[in-house]
Amino acid sequence: MQCVSKTAVYLLCVAVLGFAKLEPTAAAPAQSVSQPVIIDTDVGDDIDDAFALAIALQDPRLEVIGITTAWGDTRTRTLLVRRLLAALGRQNVVVAQGPATPNSTPFTQKKWAMGAVDTAPAPDAIEFIRDQVRKRPGQITLIALAPLSNIEALQRRDSEAIHELKQVALMGGSIYAGYNLGGAIPVAQPHAEYNVASAPQGLRILLESGIPVKMYPLDSTQIKFDEVRRDRLFAYGSPASDALTLLYHQWRLLNAWGQITPTLFDVVPVTSLLQPSTCPLTKLRITVDDHGYTRPTTGEPNVAACLAVDETATQGSIMNTLAPQPRGAAQ
Repeated sequence: MQCVSKTAVYLLCVAVLGFAKLEPTAAAPAQSVSQPVIIDTDVGDDIDDAFALAIALQDPRLEVIGITTAWGDTRTRTLLVRRLLAALGRQNVVVAQGPATPNSTPFTQKKWAMGAVDTAPAPDAIEFIRDQVRKRPGQITLIALAPLSNIEALQRRDSEAIHELKQVALMGGSIYAGYNLGGAIPVAQPHAEYNVASAPQGLRILLESGIPVKMYPLDSTQIKFDEVRRDRLFAYGSPASDALTLLYHQWRLLNAWGQITPTLFDVVPVTSLLQPSTCPLTKLRITVDDHGYTRPTTGEPNVAACLAVDETATQGSIMNTLAPQPRGAAQ
C-alpha cells in the first residue's frame, strides 16, 4: 500500500464518497411531493372521521390544505376539528364551516368539541373550496367523508368550480355488499349507505361532472378496529393517540348503535390514497336513486370503485401512522 500514489488515494476517496452521496438519491421516491387535499368531514357523530383526520394530518405524503365541515351541526364540528388540530400542533390547517343541515344522528363527541379554545367565526367552506381550486386548478383532491351537502352547495354557487378539482375520493355507496349488521361478514344485500342516502344529489353532481371519482363503498370500508389494536393505540401516549382515546370513549358511551368496536369506514379513502395497492380500483358505471342506492349498470364508467380491501395492510397502515413501534418490533 505504501507505493500507492496520493493521486490514486484521492481518486479512490472521491469515488467512495461520490457513491455514498448517491445512495439517498435511490430512495428519493419515498420523499415524493405531497398530495394537496381538502378533507370534507362530518366528524363528531361516528368515530371513524376522527381516525381518518388524525392519519391524514400525521402523514407527510398528504398536504392537508384545509378541512371543511359538512352536514348537521357544522359549527360544533368546526370546533372539534380546531381542538384536534391544536392537539396535533397543526393550527396552520384552515378549518372552514359548511352550511348546517337537519341531522338526526347523535353528535357523540360534542363535549370534547366544546372544549375548543378557538371559538372565532370560521371561513365559509364553499368559498374556501372554490378559492383553493381556482388557485391550484387540477391539483387538489377532495377527500369526501361526509354526506355531500357541501358539493350540492358548491354546485349552486359556482357550477364550474367542481371541474377544477383533480379528483374526489369518497367514502360512500354500497355496490354488492351492505352493512355488517353485527356479523363477521358484510350483508350480501346492498344498502342505501348513510353518506349517499343523506345527500344523493351530491353524488349525482359528481358523477355528471366528468371529474375522476374514486368510490370506497361498504364493500371495502368495514374495517373493524379490534380491542388489541385499541389498547396499543390508547396506551401509546402521543397527542394524536390521547385525543383519539378521549373521542373514542365519548363515542362508545353515547353512540345510538351500542357499539364498542369502531368500524373505520372513513379511514380507507385516506390509506388507499397513500398506498393504492391496498384497495385496487374497478371501473364501473353507477346510478344513484333518490333513496341513496348506488347500483351498477351498463355504459361508460363514471367511477373507479374499490370493491375489496387488503385489511391486513390497511390495519398495518393505521397502526404504523398512529402508534408506530420501534423498527423490527412485531406488529
